[in-house]
Formats: sequence, structure tokens, C-alpha cells
Amino acid sequence: MIVEILLENFLFMKKAELAFSPGLNVITGETGAGKSVLLEAVKLLLGKKARTGLVLAGQTSAKIQAEFKITAHDELAAFLDETGFRNEESPETLSICRTFKEEGTGRVLVNGLLTTAAFLKQLGPYLMEIHGQNEHQTLLLPEIQKQLLDRTGNQSHKNFLAELKGVFRERQKLTERLLELENRQQQSTTRINELQTCIQELTALNLCDPNEEETLKDDLKRLSNSEQIIACLQQAVSMLSGTEEQAGATRQSFRAGEQLKKIAAFDSNFEECFQRASGLYYELKALEADLESMAENTGLDPERLQQVQERLAVISKTCRKYGTDFSGLFALKESISRELEELLTPDQTRDRLKKEYDVIDRQFKDITTRISKERHKLAEMLNRKVSQEMATLGFNAAIFKADLIPVNPGSGGAENVEFCVSLNPGSPGGPLRKIASGGELSRVALAIKKVLASCDALPTLVFDEIDAGIGGKTAEAVAESLRSLGNEKQVLLVTHLHQIAKEGSRHFTVNKTVSKDQTIVAIKSVEETERVEEIARMLGQTDTQGLEFARNLLEKKTSA
Repeated sequence: MIVEILLENFLFMKKAELAFSPGLNVITGETGAGKSVLLEAVKLLLGKKARTGLVLAGQTSAKIQAEFKITAHDELAAFLDETGFRNEESPETLSICRTFKEEGTGRVLVNGLLTTAAFLKQLGPYLMEIHGQNEHQTLLLPEIQKQLLDRTGNQSHKNFLAELKGVFRERQKLTERLLELENRQQQSTTRINELQTCIQELTALNLCDPNEEETLKDDLKRLSNSEQIIACLQQAVSMLSGTEEQAGATRQSFRAGEQLKKIAAFDSNFEECFQRASGLYYELKALEADLESMAENTGLDPERLQQVQERLAVISKTCRKYGTDFSGLFALKESISRELEELLTPDQTRDRLKKEYDVIDRQFKDITTRISKERHKLAEMLNRKVSQEMATLGFNAAIFKADLIPVNPGSGGAENVEFCVSLNPGSPGGPLRKIASGGELSRVALAIKKVLASCDALPTLVFDEIDAGIGGKTAEAVAESLRSLGNEKQVLLVTHLHQIAKEGSRHFTVNKTVSKDQTIVAIKSVEETERVEEIARMLGQTDTQGLEFARNLLEKKTSA
């Protein structure tokens, strides 16, 4: 859960340090007071892309920093270990910090390590989930409804869903290969002739050694410069061997050694120099012999030069024709040979692919059937639990039903999901997307989220004005449901209703002031007298009677 958040120079907020508690944390304030500032900060912590204008006017940078407690959150701990962001000194805590510049740039740190907003998007789903008016609309999408139903399943169900995607991909590949084989066979005669021409040309090229081209280029370089090579080798030998009139380097080194030999007995240093000179002589003698042999064996071979040039020209022409390099010709020959085999032995290839397809298709159907059976069980459970929750939220005799609509089996299974509701006794009901108003949708969403709360390890839920369009007894019912949800999850809630605000285990207020043409938003935790005053403001009765009524509400909540 989120333990605290620090905001500095962020949007209209100079500085705020907020400590959250487990359970229900409520955030209240006048309409337009700036409650969205805190929600925007939370979204940025979860990986929302930064934009310009996040820095308070007159400042050069802004900062958001949050601390999370992740005790007993095994999936998150495993993710942090896998990605290398685990806090080794304090494994039970997680720190996220984002800084922003006026131009929109900034830095992201997770447990003090530099990272990106994209990584926060991966991390976010382990930490919290935001539900607002826009998020309620996504609840109406069939694909989202199917995901919500699947979330109620156990790990085995989720494993089957993941396995189904992989099996479906393999099944699709085999289907495409069978179709491709069939299409090729319809044009087989022409295609076979084309491939046979290609394979004959590549076979005639006599491709044996993948390094042949580089070897030929080395030979070409040597043969093209053979005259210079011979001349230089002979000159080097002459310099080492010398002439009758002038001693070469080899003989000179021998003479130097002889002189050192005469004095070697006088000093050990002279002995060492003699040994070095002696070694040099023998090395030069060997070098002289090697160079002389190389000069004799390096001949002018115009015929070999022409052969190398012609071979390289053929290779270059073939590479250009087929749009590949020399090593690619080997892969091309293998590919053509395989395709020819399939075309010349179509029944064998089709039988092999069909056997592979039958195996994967049986596996696909088996997994799909298992998922469908489990979804029917999950739907019955979800129908019962959500209907019960809706009854506590002011829907008398309301019925919720997750309809499973058969479709052609695919990567998501053999059915779509449509959430249907009957909100009034005797009403036939229908799809949630066609029947529910804004306020009704908020309550249905709350009922679903409360049921889902026990199905995952997500520690924190954030609700943005989920109470829109409700009041009276319904508001009391929603307040009770949120308080109950707070017993299972940490809840952060922006609300305008005093019935809900009074249930908070911690209460924050947001205020906006304008001074010297600058807007400043302040948020703080309120307790005792300040909280009484805020509840009275929400009641619209800030006189003595209103304050007394607000005080009684909070005392009843505390005693309860």
C-alpha cells in the first residue's frame, strides 16, 4: 500500500506531505479546489507520460515522491527481483520519485535507481488501480468484461488462458502453412520449373565453403601484386645475406656476437649480451632462409589470377541476381531445396503438416473447453456475489448476470462476455451498456470492484468521484460498501458526499487560494475540529447546529 506521498512545486501545489493509512482515505474539497492535482500525481507515479506545465509557475522544477509498503506482496517482490530494482537494504519498502523540468523533461527513480516512465507502467499494475468516470466507461467494453470475469478465476484458470494464447499462435501458423502449401500446389508446375532453374544454377556454382569468397579475395590481392612481392622479398634477402663487398645483417650480427664472446668471461653482463647477439644471429639466419624460400615459391601465375577473377565475378553476379550476400546463397539453396521437396512430394508434406495441426488442434480444443467450463462456473459465482453487493447499494431486487456469448474459438476462448443487469423488479433487464445511467453505473462498478477485491493481490484502489449522481439512503449504502472494502484493501477516494467522507479512517481536504494572480492549492490531513468543520461544509450547514450535527455523525462512526 502507499504509505506517504510528497509533492513539491507540482501544478498549483507548493508543498504537501501526506501520510496515508490502511483502510479508507477520503479526499474532499469544494468543486474546482484542485483535488485532481493529487490524482494527476498518482497517475504520473503509475507511468503516465509527463507533459509541459507540471511545474508551479515561477519555479524551475517539480517533484513527486511516494513510499510504498510491499510486505507479503510476493508477485511485486518477484518482479522487482527479476528487473533488479529490489531495495536490498529495506526489501519491504518501495520508493518512486519523479522530477520534472519546465520544458517537460525529467527523471524517474525507483528505489534510487534511474529508470523510465515505461518501467513505471509495468510496475503500476502491482501497486494500485484507478477508477473514475472514464474508467467506468471501459467497464462497458465486452473485452474488459471478459478480463474482469477471468480475474475471479484461480491460478490454474489463468495458466490455461496464457497457454491458450501460445497454442492458438502455433495453430494459426500451421493453418497458414497448409494454405500456403495448397496455393503453391495450384501453381506447382510453373513454380517447380522456376525453383529447378535456381537450384541448377546454385548447384553449378559448387557452393562448398562459406569462407570461399574471403579466401579468393586474399588470393586476388596476392596474385595481383606478385611482382612487387617477389622484388621486395629478394631485396630483403639481399639485405640480410649481403654481398662479397659488403656484409649483410646476418653476417654483421654474427661478427657482433664474436666480439662480445671475447669479453664474456670478464663480466656476466657481457655474457648476457653475447647470448642475445647469438640468438639474434640464428633468428636472422632462419628469417633469411624463410624469405628466400618464399621468394622462390611466389611465382607469377597469370592463369591462376584469371581463374580467381572469373570465380569472384560469377559469385558477385549470382549474389546481385538473388539480392543476397555470399553466405546468403547457402541459406537460399537450402530454402529452395526444401520448397522443391514439398512441391515434388505434396502428399508427404501435407500429411506431416496435417498431423502436426491435428495434435495442436486437439490441444487447442481441450484448453478452450476447460476455459469455457470454468467461465460458466465463474459467471455463476460473479452473478450471485455482484447481485448481493448491488442489493446493499440501493438496488432493490436487482439482478446481475454475466452472459457468455458463443463465438468462433480464438486466442481469448470460445465466448465473449456481456454484463447484463435488471435494476427494477419485473424489468426484463439488458446489457449494462444500454441500461445503466451514470450514477447507476458507478454503483454497479463499485459492486464489481468489491467482489474482485478478494480475487487479486492488488493492495490499493483509487476512486475518483465514484459517488457521482447518488444521495440519501443510497449514499449511505455506498459509504458502508466503501468502508467494508477498506477492510480488505487500502482505498483512496475523492468524494463530495458527507455520508462517505465520515467513513474515512483518514481525511484530507483540498483548498485553493488566489493571491497576486497566482493560484495555490493546498492539501492537508484534518482531524477533530477541522474534520468536523469540513463535514459541516459538505452538509451545507456551517452554523452551530450544522457543526453539532457533523460532530454527532463522526462520533457515531467512531463508536460503531
